[in-house]
Amino acid sequence: MCFVPVSSTTGKDLGSTILTQLSQVGLNLEYMRGQGYDGASNMSGKHRGVQARVKELYPLAMWTHCCNHVLNLVISTSSQLPDIRNAMATISDICVFLSRSAQRVSIFQDNVEREISVSDSSRQKLKPICATRWAERHDSIIIFVTLLPAVVSTLEELQQENKQVEVATKAATLLDSVQKCTFLIAALVMQHPSGIILPVSKLLKKKELNIFAVIELIDSVLDILRHNRSKCENVFHKIFDQAKNECEKHDAPLLITRRCKSQIFRDNYPSDDPEHFFREAIFVPYLDHLIVEMEDKLFDQKQKCRSLRGLIPKYCDVSPNTAQDLERLREIYQEDIGP
Repeated sequence: MCFVPVSSTTGKDLGSTILTQLSQVGLNLEYMRGQGYDGASNMSGKHRGVQARVKELYPLAMWTHCCNHVLNLVISTSSQLPDIRNAMATISDICVFLSRSAQRVSIFQDNVEREISVSDSSRQKLKPICATRWAERHDSIIIFVTLLPAVVSTLEELQQENKQVEVATKAATLLDSVQKCTFLIAALVMQHPSGIILPVSKLLKKKELNIFAVIELIDSVLDILRHNRSKCENVFHKIFDQAKNECEKHDAPLLITRRCKSQIFRDNYPSDDPEHFFREAIFVPYLDHLIVEMEDKLFDQKQKCRSLRGLIPKYCDVSPNTAQDLERLREIYQEDIGP
């Protein structure tokens, strides 16, 4: 409707600015029944956020956290697991390094044409890791894994550079990071859950979607993740087979991280089997983190949704507390229902 310059970004001032502008465009704020923002503290804070300020003046304006933003937060938070975080940082560093010189770009493109059979032109060059949108990261990781042979060949060529010592040193360092089995396994592990969540993220952008359908979509994703967690041995076995092939291609020895009796800052799982070790050290923690974060960050959303289900006829028989919910909703929305 309009863009408004602001001098203060506190929840109180932003809330006042929003309400003032809505009034000026002719909306009757007494009819406000909902408000939606991202999860930034100045917007969603329980006491001083915009939603709290608005709800203080208009109690029926229920706040809804953008579900797509919730998914973004879930993936972003889960990506802070050490091996996942390090793999993502390596991919980001390589994308930046290879794009900062026309010569490097040319060498990389030559290697792509020589080693990769990709018909889609958009998949023939690396895509930088997006700092905020996880859906973009997913695409970046898939493209990187696809073009990995060309990446390795380019870094091998650049590390032989005699004229630019800094470039050669950086290329050698990145090549060493890429040719580690931990990196390759982490990159493949990241692809797996993201591929499940990505279609849901696209569906959440549809205008006709309602909050009840959104919760059903989220629950279906959680069911798949929980099932994969319960069958983690079978699921990871396929990922590990792919990782072994990649390790063989890129001369990366499939070794377990060094262990000692007392280890504080690194995973220290007692296992001599690489598949078991990496499943317990990377795949299972990543899945667990995704499930816990998704359940935690969507709990309030689901509670609000369930409390309103009684208003929709097709959901009346689903809830065992329909009568109580309807009575409570009648009391809350008495002004809208009338005498």
